[in-house]
Amino acid sequence: MLYNWNVIGHQKELASLEQDFAQNNITHAYLFVGPEKVGKFRVAKSVAGILQCPNNFCHKCLTCIQIEKKCHLDTIELEDDGESIKIDQIREIIARLNMTGQSRYKILLIQDIGRLPEAAANSILKTLEEPPGKTVFLFTAGQLRDVKPTIASRMRIVHFKKLPDDILKSALQKLFPNIAEDLIDQVLFLSLGRSGKAIQLLNSPEVFHELLELYHQIEFLSEKASVATRFMAMQDLLKDPQKTKNFLSLLVYYFRRKMFEQKTFEEKCAAIHTLKEIQHAIILLARNVNQRLVMENLMLQL
Repeated sequence: MLYNWNVIGHQKELASLEQDFAQNNITHAYLFVGPEKVGKFRVAKSVAGILQCPNNFCHKCLTCIQIEKKCHLDTIELEDDGESIKIDQIREIIARLNMTGQSRYKILLIQDIGRLPEAAANSILKTLEEPPGKTVFLFTAGQLRDVKPTIASRMRIVHFKKLPDDILKSALQKLFPNIAEDLIDQVLFLSLGRSGKAIQLLNSPEVFHELLELYHQIEFLSEKASVATRFMAMQDLLKDPQKTKNFLSLLVYYFRRKMFEQKTFEEKCAAIHTLKEIQHAIILLARNVNQRLVMENLMLQL
């Protein structure tokens, strides 16, 4: 790699971006798509640093420091705060993009472009179609279906995937040389190939134990619990949106693992059917369908 990306994996995607920079083939809009905590926003922010830094993305100059601290005047960042992006925010940003800049580029980073409501998305679309000179848009999204097709069609899409266990394990052992191998192995399956999640778990024993307990709860609910117990567990889950997301991610992993372990064709088909139901529930929840009804139906499928 020509640059210090400060991210684990994704060598093919990073090499392609570096080739763009080397050939001065920089598009005005990039969309980084993939699961949460795989490093896509870190890559987007690094692209901003590479484009703005006068010293080959040195990580030390005032420009690099300002971008990292989110205070660079010509690099506007909207980090995901769990809220929808307001139309007034977008209008203010567009006004800033049209002002004269002091840097190489005017750059707009938006984490999770799926947070844009219709009016804000349409406002961004107009600017994407006719961008001010030397403007670069760097957006991320969990899935392509979360992005308005007219926006996605005007951007270069870079797909990020979960990392294979061997790549992630090797990186974690270098970052955490004093951590026991069996603990790293537990973190690997709980993080589900997401480097950011793995690092979070190793840095926070409390979060690690919460997630491990959640996985054990899934085993119990799937194998031993009554429907009434599952419904009670569901009510507890819905009090915490992040816990619900973690539960569903681990539930997918649990049934994928179960599918490969089953010996008969009928058992494999049953696991596949449950996986489809989980994926359907995830889609419905993303569309703000009644959470309680979606989760109750899912509990009946386990």
